[in-house]
Amino acid sequence: MTNVIYQVVKEFKTSVDGLDFEIKGRILKRVSGDNGLTVDYKWEISHYYKPLDGATVYHPSQDHAETAERAEQLLLYYMTPFTNLDIEVNANY
Repeated sequence: MTNVIYQVVKEFKTSVDGLDFEIKGRILKRVSGDNGLTVDYKWEISHYYKPLDGATVYHPSQDHAETAERAEQLLLYYMTPFTNLDIEVNANY
């Protein structure tokens, strides 16, 4: 097993109507180790939610990126329309 070490590059927080806690997100850069991927950046979010038009809580599949800018774009794409429906804690955050 190879340990992979990430550095936090950027962090975000947002408040959502109807929630009494903040939603947090971060951009990470791999600084050592090999996770079998060819990209060095990923994003994480503290909670998942159900979109207004969704049937269930949505867990994005694309959480890795080639650049910090692309990882930020993916995070904000998920984080911006955050709702207070069926919130689920991300145990890996």
